[in-house]
Amino acid sequence: MNPAQMSHAEISAFNAQMADKIRQTPVQPYTEGRHVLRILHILGRATGQDRQTPLAVTQFDGHRYVCAPNRSRDWVRNLLAAGSCHIEGDPVPEHAATLIESDDAAVILAIYLGNVAQPSSFWPFPPGAPIEEIRRHTGSTAVFRLTPVTG
Repeated sequence: MNPAQMSHAEISAFNAQMADKIRQTPVQPYTEGRHVLRILHILGRATGQDRQTPLAVTQFDGHRYVCAPNRSRDWVRNLLAAGSCHIEGDPVPEHAATLIESDDAAVILAIYLGNVAQPSSFWPFPPGAPIEEIRRHTGSTAVFRLTPVTG
């Protein structure tokens, strides 16, 4: 089913199934230029309750990132409000989240989408788009740099 046609309950059920699959699989190590599946725990902006979201975390230049085709998704709005998240299974689970819109965001989006088997039609540019085209959309897409919080 097309995610745009899914109800909130269906999206929640899908996310719960994905989280179960991720938890049943050995934790994959981060690899430069690739992404791994993780479960992010983000506090809800209205309720303050823990929200679990399965996401692909991309590593580039030693930093970790999560991406979304637009900023209207609940997890994006929650992460913008919370400013931090907990990554299940990470050696340092707490991370500060910084929205980036610079040229780095376009590079991260290109790397992320280059590793996705079937890019979604929700992205505002086609698969394989040049960096120049991706760059024009960094103000409407979401790219968060996740920085481990130690101590």
